[in-house]
Amino acid sequence: MKKKGPNRGGPVRGRRFSRRLSALSPGRRRQKAEKNQTALDPRIAERARRVKEKEESQAVKRAVWLLSAMTMVGVGIWLLHSPYLAVRKVVVTGEVVSAGSQRVAKDDLIAGAPMFRVDTESIREVVLSDPWVSAVEVKKEWPNTVSIAVEERYPVAWVLTGDGWRALSLDGVALDVNPQQVLPRITGLAGAALDPAHESIGPALDFVERLRPDLRLGAVIEIHGRQVTAEVAKRVVRLGRPADLEEKADVLVVLVDDYTDPGSVINLFSPLRPALYRPTPG
Repeated sequence: MKKKGPNRGGPVRGRRFSRRLSALSPGRRRQKAEKNQTALDPRIAERARRVKEKEESQAVKRAVWLLSAMTMVGVGIWLLHSPYLAVRKVVVTGEVVSAGSQRVAKDDLIAGAPMFRVDTESIREVVLSDPWVSAVEVKKEWPNTVSIAVEERYPVAWVLTGDGWRALSLDGVALDVNPQQVLPRITGLAGAALDPAHESIGPALDFVERLRPDLRLGAVIEIHGRQVTAEVAKRVVRLGRPADLEEKADVLVVLVDDYTDPGSVINLFSPLRPALYRPTPG
């Protein structure tokens, strides 16, 4: 039986494996990485420097922008509260009888106030609280002026109500006028008082307003139920129901001028088919 010889390759191969293992050990790998990193350091450092400079530049720009914005806001707030943008002039147009602007002055809504604090809607409501005012427009005219444009009501006719004679505007608002002022009169049948909410008062006011001024003065309108009768230029006008009264007023003007005499009776139930009854010579 043969004996096996010594394992010549075993120890040698073991030493080579040990060298390779040591070459791959964590310490050696770290050293190799540090060596490679050292070789790349100049490029990495340059790139890092550029990134840092860019970030610093952006930070400076942001700071400058923020400071500028804060400065502008501060200047704006100062200007809004400064006398340079305070109300110095109030221009009122269309105000003849009403006193809305005086109410605004009394409530201290405008004088000396900063323009940005002027509440045009509040001013409008105060002016509209005057019954003589039918419409108002309030505007800011920078830097220092507030304009108030007023449209006033005017009395159209005296209307006899349970509280006495009331001068009403075209939209039915009672106005405080001189009791001696000459206006057309609107009453119930045979001079009876009317309910201010009567549905025929509005159309009757439209009829009166449509008449020519010389026919309007002295006109008397009687409302009885849903029927309307008028006396215009000494002519009795049966208007019928309170419909198309403005058109009936236009037809009446033509009939008074060219086709009738004082004392005539005009039937205008239909404005397209008027009927005339001339007085019989006495």
